[in-house]
Amino acid sequence: MPNVVVSLSGGKDSVYALYTALKKELNVTHLMFITTGGKGHLENKWLLKLVSEAVGIPAIVVGRKPQDIQKALKKANAEMLVSGVMTTPEHLDYYKEILDPIGVKQYAPLFGKDPLVSLAEMQKLGFHNLIIEIDTALGSNKNWLGHEIDQGVINEINQLVKDKKMNPIGEWGEYHTVVVDCPIYKKKIQVEKSKTTWKGSKGYFIIKKASLVPKN
Repeated sequence: MPNVVVSLSGGKDSVYALYTALKKELNVTHLMFITTGGKGHLENKWLLKLVSEAVGIPAIVVGRKPQDIQKALKKANAEMLVSGVMTTPEHLDYYKEILDPIGVKQYAPLFGKDPLVSLAEMQKLGFHNLIIEIDTALGSNKNWLGHEIDQGVINEINQLVKDKKMNPIGEWGEYHTVVVDCPIYKKKIQVEKSKTTWKGSKGYFIIKKASLVPKN
């Protein structure tokens, strides 16, 4: 069975893609955090070690340069990279430019799915998606920061999609999340200490201390 690496930020889309890959019984050997993207993920990247422990799959952190990613994939003997890209073909092109030269296949199980359907699916499955970054200039509501996506937030997202044409899954930076619990976690992440900071329209929920605790 091919060795599979999952590109994982710890956010809802990448963890949902990991969930999908495991349900398809793919041989996921590593999780890979690429140090690029929103400040919320970069500031909270240390949580990847908790996600790794929660799912029982080793994690690696790599630089943003294509050669850094390629080198790590070769070292992991990867034959396929899974990502959580859902609505942005530009992100698929980014991975393609990195993967094609080294002969690694790309798999984006969520691509083309309706984002609102995906949010509802995650809610039904028991994903606890904590919002760690928002940009109110792109449509997100200020009071989401530091809260989980519940049915109320989903209802607000549905309305914002109609009123402001917001990307409902947040792939352009409207909001970012970290998954603190879901069906593939053996334990859940409990946030113990955090701080909130703002820079213009962007808010960040920085987790300073967290631990894995048993599920109820």
